[in-house]
Amino acid sequence: MSVEQIEREFGRLRMNEDGTLGLRASVLNLVAVTDEASAGEITRVVSRLAGRFPCRAIVMISDPDEETANLDIRVSAFCDARGGSGSQVCAEQVEVHTEGPPAHHLQSLAGPLLLPDLPVFLWYPGAFSADSAEFSGMADLADRVIVNSGAAPDHGACLREISGLAQDPAMPAVGDLQWVGLSPWRSLIADLFDPPDRRGELGQIHRVEILHDPRGESRALLLTGWLAASLGWRPESARETDRGREFAFAGPSGEVIVALDPGSEDASLRRVRLYGEELTFQVSRHRELSEAMSTVMRGEDLLGERTVHLGFFDQDIILGEELRFRGRDESYAAALRTVVEMIDL
Repeated sequence: MSVEQIEREFGRLRMNEDGTLGLRASVLNLVAVTDEASAGEITRVVSRLAGRFPCRAIVMISDPDEETANLDIRVSAFCDARGGSGSQVCAEQVEVHTEGPPAHHLQSLAGPLLLPDLPVFLWYPGAFSADSAEFSGMADLADRVIVNSGAAPDHGACLREISGLAQDPAMPAVGDLQWVGLSPWRSLIADLFDPPDRRGELGQIHRVEILHDPRGESRALLLTGWLAASLGWRPESARETDRGREFAFAGPSGEVIVALDPGSEDASLRRVRLYGEELTFQVSRHRELSEAMSTVMRGEDLLGERTVHLGFFDQDIILGEELRFRGRDESYAAALRTVVEMIDL
């Protein structure tokens, strides 16, 4: 298909019963780069997003290792009837399947399909290589790059790579779905210290324990980086333990130890416990993981307790949160820099 043929096909798909065209409701361009194994799930995620974020979605299914060149393009529209008139408002999706040499030129395939004058979000749901010519070319099209540091086989190396991207002024803004997944945890931890009589405990924290599963290592590292960057802890040493990894920091009132335990069997992030001078603070998931409980203890005495509904963050929900942002996230960048310092010790 040529670009003109694709546009004509979209017009046909948007046709109302009375012969008029359904409205194109795109507010952004979303370009997803994936492989054959993940293509079905990524297409479903994009279709679920269409109602909340009408967009021109371009799903690039790339297999550069094939010897034979192949290029297959399919188009579809997701249309909702509005009001009693039967007219439709439509979002659009182009699925571009490339094999062999065409897979090395994704930028030239995706660029002409973008709707002009709308922001471009480039999404890598799986592992990626920031050093590849393909990534660099696709990033040139984007206003924001969205990655998933938890999808890489080496979470630490991936976070180091993302940190380099975030500090490169020539790169668009970078977002990470693992950081988005930390949002409720960061909010709940901050709320624990909101009462004025507890704020002094922030400077007295001397130990933090984070329970996660192996999939959640990236999230646990980012949470540690956020705490350290926010509270002025300087990374000093790192070591492997019987239960996981342990990092030592120089804090305002002395040494701070952060212990990461990958022993959770049912949640990427299960529990965070912070030990202060007099009080112990905890946020943990419970009740089939749909809720989080935060507690404050003095010894064996419970001083405060709060339970909130977290829900289950499906990929389209987390991606939708990232699509709300345009600029650079300085808190994320600071957490990344600290994580790099930690893993380089």
